[in-house]
Amino acid sequence: MHWADVVAEKLLESGSEHVISSGITPSGPIHLGSMREILTADAIVKAVNGKGGKAKLVYVADNADPLRKVYPFLDEEKYRDLVGFPLAEIPAPDGDGSYDQYFLNPFFEALERVGVYPEVVNNYRFYREGRFEECTKHIIEKREKAKEILETISGRQLPRNWFPWTFKDNDGKLCTGKVIKHDWPYVTFENGKGEEVTNNMAEGEGKLPWRLDWPSKWKILGVTFEAFGKDHATKGGSYDTGREIIKKILGCEVPHHIVYEWINLKGEGAMHSSTGLAISAEQMLKMAPPEVIRWLIMHPLPNRHIDFDPGLGLLNSVDKYDRTEQDYYDHKLEENSSRAFELSQIQAVQEKKPQMLPYRHLVTLNQSKNSRDEIIETLRRTEYVQEMDENELDRLKDRTSCIEEWLEKYAPESVKFVIQKEPPEIEFSKEDLDRVKQLKKMMEKVGWTPDEIHDSFYDIQEASKTPAKEYFRIMYSVILGKEKGPRLGFFLATMERDFVTERLGSY
Repeated sequence: MHWADVVAEKLLESGSEHVISSGITPSGPIHLGSMREILTADAIVKAVNGKGGKAKLVYVADNADPLRKVYPFLDEEKYRDLVGFPLAEIPAPDGDGSYDQYFLNPFFEALERVGVYPEVVNNYRFYREGRFEECTKHIIEKREKAKEILETISGRQLPRNWFPWTFKDNDGKLCTGKVIKHDWPYVTFENGKGEEVTNNMAEGEGKLPWRLDWPSKWKILGVTFEAFGKDHATKGGSYDTGREIIKKILGCEVPHHIVYEWINLKGEGAMHSSTGLAISAEQMLKMAPPEVIRWLIMHPLPNRHIDFDPGLGLLNSVDKYDRTEQDYYDHKLEENSSRAFELSQIQAVQEKKPQMLPYRHLVTLNQSKNSRDEIIETLRRTEYVQEMDENELDRLKDRTSCIEEWLEKYAPESVKFVIQKEPPEIEFSKEDLDRVKQLKKMMEKVGWTPDEIHDSFYDIQEASKTPAKEYFRIMYSVILGKEKGPRLGFFLATMERDFVTERLGSY
């Protein structure tokens, strides 16, 4: 049974209605690694609803959190004085709107592309609207118990006069301070300058520390399940303290949960917005089909890390997805893989088996043809597709757009090429010139299909006792001006025979 269905069945044992939560602090570009969390949650929502339950997905934007430092992608001069302000209150890097929305808006657009439509919770607004008032009051009243829980479980010593609130200073920054007095909902503290400042906690002047904020959100939203990263699941971490806070301070049930592993950028390490080591979700979806992104996350268990390679690895991922799709319709997949494919779909699974659009061939065609119509005509002529229905045409459009972006941003030089308009200047040896003549003669008579062209290179190898790779090298050189290129049988079949033979005849 697929992991999403296992979780769904467990949830339905405890009730039919569920609130599945996910969230992030929008401190920087929201990357593919962060998307794993919400796609994991979305899969469980779909599984619960598919089994007759009623689940909704909420996404918490933790925009009440402060800017913690000037990250590598920010202007030092512009942001050094804004460290400490809530993300919702500081300007966007481009000066248009707020910092939090600058990063959240493109992420939500990306979510629509992968078929995820959460109910968005603006945490900053929740504090300002008084939604945290009840939880904050409970925690203040039982702060000694809360302190005991945090210290015992985390193993960290809190200050003797610890108070469960992150204060808002006179200048608007979030800070720590020494409590002078408190009379709900007001707390007066001494800031770093020795000034007395009063916060109205009920109106969100300041906020709860993270380890108290998180379980409070569970209570406020009625969360019954949350997926979160392994950093929160360490022994003595924020989940361990959160489950005790919600049970013993806030008086609610602990949500069910699942822990997910990181997505690593191949050769670089785990993606992190704050370090700039990331590919944003919106960028990812400009260069990879959305169903492939979903499949990358649906297929492995959440506790398995994913190594993501935006170069050639991306082509391999699409190829694997395409083979999975064909096997699904041919009833060749085992149960888990079949279910992973179903959960990868943006819409309902189509009844009709779609024609396979070979992604690597599309990479070739994107660089050798001038329009999408030319690409379609070539696919038909080379017998890779028949007549295409509307869904298949839309898919071709999406895939060629993704490939264009990938070629520009992440494709290795080894897959890029330009068909030379004029014969390249090449100093061939006498042996190579003889091989050029052999190739020209062969190209004039071979059946003009990818397979027949491909096989002809091995026929000439056998006849000449010369390795086929020598003929490949020559053919790439005269067409592309480089010694390597795309799969040659298909590549040559996409061109006119006369163009190929005339080019060989130029030497």
